[in-house]
Amino acid sequence: LEEKLASYQYQLKCSEDEIAEREEEAEILKQRLLDITGEKIRHEVRLAQLKSTYEDLISKLNSQIENQEVTIKTFEEKISVTFVDRILFELGKATVTPEGRRILDKVGKSLKGVSARSIRIEGHTDDIPIQEKYRYKYPSNWELSAARAAAVVRHLQENVGLDPKDLEAVGNSIYEPIARNETEHGRAQNRRVSIIIAPKIR
Repeated sequence: LEEKLASYQYQLKCSEDEIAEREEEAEILKQRLLDITGEKIRHEVRLAQLKSTYEDLISKLNSQIENQEVTIKTFEEKISVTFVDRILFELGKATVTPEGRRILDKVGKSLKGVSARSIRIEGHTDDIPIQEKYRYKYPSNWELSAARAAAVVRHLQENVGLDPKDLEAVGNSIYEPIARNETEHGRAQNRRVSIIIAPKIR
């Protein structure tokens, strides 16, 4: 009887250990489910913000879009707003024009309503070397593209009030063309500034 009792007690202990292990696994699975649900909700919120921001930008920049001065695209959880250079800058310069400032103000106000986002400004040029009269300031297209991206970032920070921690300026020079540089039309497409709005990676 004592041996049977000891055996039963051992089996009971094993069963209790197994139950405790299963309960721990269940808690882990429950937490994973909560995490997945939370991420799903955050994803849906980001998509809703993306859609709202996209529609707001389309509305505010409608005339520029119709004049083929601005292109707005969405991909995954990002928005890309691309400006032909003439709408923001004069030839060979990196000071935002008055018209460019008005347009960037519109864009900035739309971006203020998007939480947890990073804003990357990319400057691009065609493959024509910098004219000699401008080389004292911009020795190559690298400097010009970077200066234009920085000018947009500075305007969004100082005049619109976006948090500089969310902003990034990048110059890509001639190395990411979207059209052939053999024609004036192609070169005009390559001279551009893009604003990429994406979720912030925490």
